[in-house]
Amino acid sequence: MNIDCIAIEAATDGACSGNPGPGGWGGLIIFDDKSELEIGGSEQNTTNNRMELTAAIKTLEKLKTFKLKENFKLRTDSKYVIEGYTKWIINWKKNGWKTSSGKSVQNLDLWQKIDQLRINGLVMEYVKGHSGDKQNDRVDKIATNYSKGISLKSNLKESESSVEFFEKNAPSEIQELFSRNELIQKFADKKYLLNSLELSNLLGEENQINIKQYLLFEWRNWRLIPKDKKYWIIEKKEF
Repeated sequence: MNIDCIAIEAATDGACSGNPGPGGWGGLIIFDDKSELEIGGSEQNTTNNRMELTAAIKTLEKLKTFKLKENFKLRTDSKYVIEGYTKWIINWKKNGWKTSSGKSVQNLDLWQKIDQLRINGLVMEYVKGHSGDKQNDRVDKIATNYSKGISLKSNLKESESSVEFFEKNAPSEIQELFSRNELIQKFADKKYLLNSLELSNLLGEENQINIKQYLLFEWRNWRLIPKDKKYWIIEKKEF
């Protein structure tokens, strides 16, 4: 994510075990450069509605720090959040933050907070939970994991451990390919220049013709670009 990227969409979800009980919330922000930001947190004694609201609040707070595309959508499976944000708050405020029956609004502190965080042009969109929606499934997992005491950092460590297991147990030829791909990506990240012999050793003999003739070509996930008929630059392809 670079400093000039624009947020194009967001998703939120909340979870609670027991209702009331241990709860978690999750948020996901997607940017125009295809980068993503995941956030999440937990509370020991809460409700599902409070977690849904908290997820929206925390995500709105983050969105305030970024540029947003026009007609920005925040997607949630909570009709409670959507109805409250778009309709109920209007009458609650007219009634001095009371319901139509004169009772105090439940979760008043969070409703007042989310009202203060309104973003012009932002649209809240309903998505059916557990319907296979990729973004909703991700924030649901974040929220559920936090409610169980599993943080984003723990998830990352678990993922890293899976990679380490793969590196140690995969067939030797697959390990070699994996290591070569990792090395090629490092050259691409650092923008190092390679001569033809170095590039041949890196990619293998099947690319000799292109390398000898200094022809631009693609190999797996990368583009190989000749420079001054002397060096090569490795560039990651966009998909």
